[in-house]
Amino acid sequence: MKRFILFFLLLGTICFSQELKTKKIFTIKVSVGDYSQPGEYLNLQTSYAPYTKGEFDGITSGKVLPVGGDFFKSYSKNGTNYSELDIDLVMLTDGGEKIFCKASGILNYEIDTFKPLKFETQWRFMTSSKKFSYLNEVIAIGLGSFLDEKSGYMFQHEIYQVYK
Repeated sequence: MKRFILFFLLLGTICFSQELKTKKIFTIKVSVGDYSQPGEYLNLQTSYAPYTKGEFDGITSGKVLPVGGDFFKSYSKNGTNYSELDIDLVMLTDGGEKIFCKASGILNYEIDTFKPLKFETQWRFMTSSKKFSYLNEVIAIGLGSFLDEKSGYMFQHEIYQVYK
């Protein structure tokens, strides 16, 4: 009987498991304004980092409007900063279409070197654009990085659509 149950468990895993695929849809670069006046909530530092400028490319290209930003909560321990990200931004395509983006994620970095240890986000999109309406149903993941000051931007998000 145990072998019979084990057989069906393995068969279910083999037959019904799903393989996920990804497709890169955006690279987003942004700069943030002053976020030096944190508040406090539940023993966490809370801050708002407004987006001052940005650009994106991928399935379409354009600029990030200077509205929205990152409302993040963080704490520091043993030389590492742990942040929970809550990102709102609006992209304006070169064709005049607006795409609202909502992301949440994690940014952990070494305080002394600002070296990112983990910078990952999950993204959702909302638009009234007929051309990009399929984005309303997309779930995406993002891999973030810090950019060199010479680039004119502070952060970059590489965004990948996840699908079956």
